[in-house]
Amino acid sequence: MDKTRLSRAITGAIAAAAVTSSFSPFSFAQDTQAQVEEVVVTGSRIQRATDANSATPISVFDAAQLEQSGQTTLEDFLQDIPSMTGGQLGSSVNNGSAGLATVSLRGLGANRTLILMNGRRLSSSAGATGVVDLNTIPTSIIERVEILRDGASTIYGSDAIAGVINIITKKGFEGAELTFDYGSSTHGDGDEYLAAMTIGAANDRGHVMLNAQYTKREDISQADRNFSECPLREIGGRILCGGSSTTTPARFSPVSNSDQLVLDPVEGVRAFDTARDAYNFAEVSYLITPQEVASMYGYGTYELYDWKDVTTINGFTELSFVNRRSDQLLAAEGTFWGPQVPVSNPYNPLDETVTIGRRLEETGGRAFSQDLNTWRGVVGFEGELCNEWAWDMSYNYARWVDAQIDRGRGNTVRFDNLLDPVACAADEECAQALADSGGVPAWDPFTVGTLTPAMQDYALVTNSPVERSTLRSLQANLVGDFGDWSLTGEPPAWAVGYEHRSESVEIVADGAAEIGQIYFVSGDAWTGRYNVDEFYGEVRVPILEGRPWAQVLAFEASFRYSDYSTIGDDTTFGVVLEYAPLEQLRFRGTYSEGFRAPGLDDLFLPPTVSAESYSDPCDNYTLNDNANLVANCQADGIAPGTTFASDQATGLFGGNEELEAEKSESYTLGIVWTPTFVEDMDFTVDYFNISIDDAIGTLTTNTIVQGCYESAGFSSPLCDLITGAESVGTSVLATAPGRRADDLTIAGQLLNTQNVATFETSGVDFGFDYSVDAGPGVVRVNATATYLHEWKYRGSAEDPVVDLAGYYGADPVTTAIVAFPEWKLYFNVGYDYDCWSANTTVRMLGEVDDFDPAPSDLATHIDATWYQDFNFSYNRWENIGISAGVRNAWNQQPPYVTNNDDMNTLMRSYDTVGRFFYGSVTLSF
Repeated sequence: MDKTRLSRAITGAIAAAAVTSSFSPFSFAQDTQAQVEEVVVTGSRIQRATDANSATPISVFDAAQLEQSGQTTLEDFLQDIPSMTGGQLGSSVNNGSAGLATVSLRGLGANRTLILMNGRRLSSSAGATGVVDLNTIPTSIIERVEILRDGASTIYGSDAIAGVINIITKKGFEGAELTFDYGSSTHGDGDEYLAAMTIGAANDRGHVMLNAQYTKREDISQADRNFSECPLREIGGRILCGGSSTTTPARFSPVSNSDQLVLDPVEGVRAFDTARDAYNFAEVSYLITPQEVASMYGYGTYELYDWKDVTTINGFTELSFVNRRSDQLLAAEGTFWGPQVPVSNPYNPLDETVTIGRRLEETGGRAFSQDLNTWRGVVGFEGELCNEWAWDMSYNYARWVDAQIDRGRGNTVRFDNLLDPVACAADEECAQALADSGGVPAWDPFTVGTLTPAMQDYALVTNSPVERSTLRSLQANLVGDFGDWSLTGEPPAWAVGYEHRSESVEIVADGAAEIGQIYFVSGDAWTGRYNVDEFYGEVRVPILEGRPWAQVLAFEASFRYSDYSTIGDDTTFGVVLEYAPLEQLRFRGTYSEGFRAPGLDDLFLPPTVSAESYSDPCDNYTLNDNANLVANCQADGIAPGTTFASDQATGLFGGNEELEAEKSESYTLGIVWTPTFVEDMDFTVDYFNISIDDAIGTLTTNTIVQGCYESAGFSSPLCDLITGAESVGTSVLATAPGRRADDLTIAGQLLNTQNVATFETSGVDFGFDYSVDAGPGVVRVNATATYLHEWKYRGSAEDPVVDLAGYYGADPVTTAIVAFPEWKLYFNVGYDYDCWSANTTVRMLGEVDDFDPAPSDLATHIDATWYQDFNFSYNRWENIGISAGVRNAWNQQPPYVTNNDDMNTLMRSYDTVGRFFYGSVTLSF
């Protein structure tokens, strides 16, 4: 490049860097001038001199911060960042995670947070279109992580409504490095291992880097922590060990009424008592799920040709393979479909047919495992034209194949046969199972230990679905400037490009599920695909530079046109304005339109049964409650004071091929101050506001049920969304078709996707950087915090606006119950001296209250929760680095709340592991 032109760019960059270094809120103090180079910053395709010259709010974390956290996976590190909140998947989610780890920027969902690697897309997690599994990104290849805390649909297309997380890999690494990590909790469980090798070599024409990494995480059982060893229930103003109403021995109900009974070995038939009889499903459930991940990654670049007076041509490639093996373990399957035991069964304690809720405790639990393979390959060419315009073109192919196995699932038809002597006798295999069980006439569900191995072999089935997804992307970019035509010493710069992208999903159902013989498992195989052609343009125009009260004044504009095969075309626009009246003070502002195209699962997912936690308004209601509620509960045949044994409603999720794109608007206003009276100190304050219309989502079960039962005579349109127990294959309460007969809970609520929701969130991000000589060493202070002013959601035009800022409740994105604290803080202090380094990190989640507590709830408030971590490193020996640390040093326990997600707490929001020790050794050659 022309040195004169570069020097002009550097001059502008230094002025900008002087007031924007806190874009990297955890970065070590650096000499900005010494590190000026032209790079492509996340949020822009235009090359700039250092990432500090970005006018959009970007947080940058390097490999050192990741290592200091002691995390072996990316999920825990990213989820602690204050701008992340809401329902996120990870190691603490046992029920429904499928081994995925995700982040949710601004709490708007993983599918609205675009994750890139070196500026290019990664494969979706099969049926979850737009969701990237962080477990497939090895930490040892990361050079830095750039987080754009602003919408970026004009630059990157769909899925970037909340922002972008761009993983930058170690492209310039040379030499060899071996890393070994080990950690364990203070209880001696949940062990984590990491072994990684990275090698790199370069000559005057190219560079190559290869990496191999293996990580392993061992499980922790819910039974191994005091806070989770038993599901807690609140009865009569007391907190008691409770559990599920699907029990061993069976809870049963005669078909003639809704009495809930058990057969006590001492007392005989008596009323079901939650405190005495509920099934403790926590005893065999994971608190932390185990997994093993092995990966290979390679990156290379080579100067192919220098075509004089035309262009240089360089080739580059990026290849990766990841295998993840993960497991979840839940309590034993239950007869949730409500099978009936006829009078002909000699073990039936009544003289009439009864409906049972029986845990298949003899099976040891439901085991879910995933064996995931992902491949990704990028090949491309890049160069610089003779007029110094840069170009690149690449092809990106990514493949996801997840072979899953679920064990311990019940074949509904065969269990019905085991309960009916006549039907069993007509089935040769069933009759043989009874013969092999000692010649019993039928299965006795009213006694413990009666489901024999022979019966299990006959009536249990393994569910083996396979999920596949494929991403193909061809893109080309051209970046340049207007040469000597400029208003300042820096010429206006521009970028244009084209991308053709296609994505497909294939879900192959298990054969037994296809014929409807595995309860709670969808038997519908489905496929979906889309393709899109996109064009974008971006321009940056410096207006003033080096003037009194106008050190920098620049304007940026961008657009993107997208044409989808599924929803048609759309165009989005964005603008950026930056103004530095003084070298130490800068103002920045952005406005952008955004969109998210419906994912393939949003469009094509067939109706799928799901158990949703909810608060039933008829549970323990009184005659003093809302008059409509009292009348409707009585119409259902539920007497005042009736206590429900379960808090899960059996609903139906599904896609909708009539969906349209979500539309969003976002803007930020920021101030960056770098005082001249103190060296190496800077502050940032950024206000953000994001609103989404026609959002794709579902109504929550609580919204549907509460709105229905508080309407006069079930007159609300929400009541039409409760299709009843028969639609999900469960027993029907005679007095209320919308409820199950076995546990009285709501069933068949429709939760299919719709363009009916709106989101609006706003708040303020704060950043602080400071480094100062102290004695023989250097003190570093880095902090970032987010104040969440509002997080509003409206499920439809008929629904009230829900503002979850400062509360915990059902996350409309995931339906999980999570915390949305107003304040979230990450504060780090470090001291470097010679070969020693010591760091402590303080993490804080502000206080939250239950958004919609019941009058009888006992725990509806969570105080501000603080965690402190320590890390120490020593590098006295050449080529050897040693570090050790402790996370959650004071063993802060997760809070108990009445309205919890699982484990008696909000495990997606709070640390469930406890104190955790770790150590690391790195060998460099």
